[in-house]
Amino acid sequence: MLTDYKDQNLDQQQLLLSPDALYRKGKDSAAPHWTRIDPRMAWLTDLLKQLKPAKVLVITAMRQTVLDIAEALKVRSGIHTAVFHEGMSLLERDRAAAYFADVEQGCQVLICSEIGSEGRNFQFAHHLVLFDLPLNPDLLEQRIGRLDRIGQKETIHIHVSYLENSAQSVMYHWYQEGLNAFTHPCPAGYTVFYQLQAPLLDALREATLAQHDIPEFIQRTRKLCHEVNRVLQEGRDRLLEYNSCRPEVAAGLKQAAEQQDAASTIEQFMDNVFDCFGVHVEEHGRSSFIIRPSEKMHAPYPGLHDEGMTITYNRATALANEDMQFLTWEHPMVITGIDLVLSNEFGNAVVCTMEHKALQPGTLLLESLYVLEPARLAGTQVSGYFPPVIFRILVDERGNVRHDAINHDAVNAGADVVETDIARRVIQMKEDSGQLAEEQVPAIIGAAKARIEQSLSSELTRLEALSRVNKNIRAEELDYCRRQRQLLVETAGSAKLRLDALRVIVVTKPD
Repeated sequence: MLTDYKDQNLDQQQLLLSPDALYRKGKDSAAPHWTRIDPRMAWLTDLLKQLKPAKVLVITAMRQTVLDIAEALKVRSGIHTAVFHEGMSLLERDRAAAYFADVEQGCQVLICSEIGSEGRNFQFAHHLVLFDLPLNPDLLEQRIGRLDRIGQKETIHIHVSYLENSAQSVMYHWYQEGLNAFTHPCPAGYTVFYQLQAPLLDALREATLAQHDIPEFIQRTRKLCHEVNRVLQEGRDRLLEYNSCRPEVAAGLKQAAEQQDAASTIEQFMDNVFDCFGVHVEEHGRSSFIIRPSEKMHAPYPGLHDEGMTITYNRATALANEDMQFLTWEHPMVITGIDLVLSNEFGNAVVCTMEHKALQPGTLLLESLYVLEPARLAGTQVSGYFPPVIFRILVDERGNVRHDAINHDAVNAGADVVETDIARRVIQMKEDSGQLAEEQVPAIIGAAKARIEQSLSSELTRLEALSRVNKNIRAEELDYCRRQRQLLVETAGSAKLRLDALRVIVVTKPD
């Protein structure tokens, strides 16, 4: 019976909460526009002037109301706003949100329809104007939640406009005095709304006729809300809450994460990746960039659309601009960049010149990078015992090891590229470096086998001892552990050395 009542009256009562929509629906051509006679418009204009330059988010239920408010503020008060509604494309919405978020050149006000209270975060703003109120308490919480999110650093100020002796007035007092929904989150809101839906809809429809009944109805709402909240509180697992966070450990982890975030070299790395693979990068704003394909690209960069995208490496910027991609080491585009660098042969052989005071001009050096890694067999998890090992071998033209002469970073900083035909004539020394790398392989493989034996043998011993007192330890489990140990040892022993990159360095005389 309750569901039938809701279906018959919900749309009509929702219209009662939007008097501008009712006016548009019934006005004739000679009647003035609603923005000229609605006192809420004058109130909103004065409020925006008082709050300037603070960012203000205005939410209303209907798209046409958004457009009318924006036009009225622009024409009559000179207040330029951004609009956000369901009639806009995704790109247009992103641009409007970015324009509102821009601190230096953006607008003060964003006016959005109900869609703006779902899926968008504006925690950089601290003022929320509810030009009308939704019927559903969950929608009200979603509206407030656009500002009340992680990253919000200030107290949120909620400004509500309503007409006295109207359905809006009833709704405001029901939310404020019955549910206390403007001050605190209200988990009981929808349950209370569902149980009191029929009398609430009656109160909205008869707001001007039955004002004497409103206080009694609000008291009934407050009592039911308290009861529902009590039931929810009793269902909490307080033991779990007490042990879910250890402040000292959490503070240490937080500090370590913040330090790693602040010292990240990802921006420099991705700049190099984009440069190598022909992705055009241009500055978009503070801490943000626009990337798009260029004519220098040899192949499409996975994840990069033809129209490009806006990226940032700054967490605060990303939180304030949902249209930007926040690049971290875990982002798919960054992981793709790492895979491209590791798997692509472009740049694996280089000839360069370098000035060095300690070496004779004309000295030839060969820097080789070798990778030793075992075969990856499904189910073995061999990388946990034997991760890939990189060797750096630096020899001169006589085969003498010169590791201490120049470190890898110094070569990267001071190297100059030479012509390709010279490069072909000097890459003849890699056999010597290969032998030096091969000499180090047995020790590394032996150490990996020892780690496997030590780890899995102790586990096998533990299971064998446990099986003698616990019949649930099956023989199959012991056999599996023995096979796994043998397979991992064989896999580690089959590791092969692979030349990954080489660089010929021609030492020149310093200026």
